[in-house]
Amino acid sequence: MNYEKIEGSRVKFTLDVTKDEFEAALDEAFKVVVKKVTVKGFRKGSVPRGIFEKNFGVESLYEDALNVILRNKVREVTSDKQVNEELVMLGQFNADVDKDFERGKDFKVYLFIDIEPEFELPKLKDIKVKGKKVEVSDDDVYKEIKNVVSKDVTKVDKVDGVIAEGNIVKFDYEGFVDDKAFEGGKATDATLEIGSHHFIPGFEEAMVGLHVGDMKDIEVTFPEEYGAKDLAGKKAIFKLNIKEVQEEVLPAFTDEYIKGLKIEGVDNLDQLKALKKKDLEERLDRIEEDRVANDICKELIDKTDVSVPRSLVSERVESYNRQYEAQAKAYGISVEQLLSFQGITMEDFNDQIEKNASEQAKFNLVASKLLEENNLVPTKEEIEAKAEEDASKQNKKKEEVLSVNAQRYASELSYKKLIDFLKENVTIE
Repeated sequence: MNYEKIEGSRVKFTLDVTKDEFEAALDEAFKVVVKKVTVKGFRKGSVPRGIFEKNFGVESLYEDALNVILRNKVREVTSDKQVNEELVMLGQFNADVDKDFERGKDFKVYLFIDIEPEFELPKLKDIKVKGKKVEVSDDDVYKEIKNVVSKDVTKVDKVDGVIAEGNIVKFDYEGFVDDKAFEGGKATDATLEIGSHHFIPGFEEAMVGLHVGDMKDIEVTFPEEYGAKDLAGKKAIFKLNIKEVQEEVLPAFTDEYIKGLKIEGVDNLDQLKALKKKDLEERLDRIEEDRVANDICKELIDKTDVSVPRSLVSERVESYNRQYEAQAKAYGISVEQLLSFQGITMEDFNDQIEKNASEQAKFNLVASKLLEENNLVPTKEEIEAKAEEDASKQNKKKEEVLSVNAQRYASELSYKKLIDFLKENVTIE
């Protein structure tokens, strides 16, 4: 079968259509169309071919006849053994027809479809990412313990009234950019925990050292990636009126109090600190592992030269759109309204999902090649073991869990094998 590779990981099939094939397609099209037309003197669906063509013209059948031809030609391509051995076709076919085609003459049709691209993987040792050792400070442990005993934490007015890290501040503020107040930049009796990072970078830091009763101006800069584009990267002056500064007082950590928390294996403060430090280290280790994995995947994508088929990107764009449409529908609003609440324009949203979809499609291509070339596909036994584990937790039969989750297990285990393989073979500094 005649085909040629064209740019963008696509192929073009050129197929001959004889005049007899087209006549047969016209006959087939007529059998469908005649059921929908009415001509005076004839029952619906019983109009003779000659009368039909006299009233409507044979050209009225061309579109339906061409659709018959194209369906047949797609079937011809997809059932061709050699084509299936040589190409992995993706997405849907697009079609074109000789511009000068006419009844009574042979002509050609052209089918276009994306194919799985051929590309070389980068050398994994050339991929370098930075890792870091997780360290947990006494302050980190203190915050973890504070969360455990939050119901017993009390807030009291700070004696010296000076704002410090961890204090809760009640204040009024109003923001100005280029000496003009901006929407959403004003509040009365706002409450903020210093160090919570709920405000833009630099805001909370600038409040440290201020005193109850102070009316001060602070200067900060909105991040470049700030949601409201008219403020992104801009310097702003915030006028502050500090009304109240409180500090939190934790309960006395007596052995009796600690035992009352009913934490298994914890009877005193030292044991509580050790447990919270261990929990935090494990959690931060997982976060660091995920960060390194993400950095590896990003570097892998950046260093791989591959033409991503448009159909793969479009699939993911549609998936993103469906997710947002469902979310907006759940709130009873439009997608545009949902995005506006997040400070995002429809144009920016479309640009971002296009970028995300392209990166995801590219990663999937690279991941599939790595999985295949390094035999990282999970075994049947590994998938069943995962099902057995979940079945035990859910008090269900393994077969029941497996029937619903087999595909998800295969995907999750494949990804884990891939990440483990990459971590072993790339350079982590």
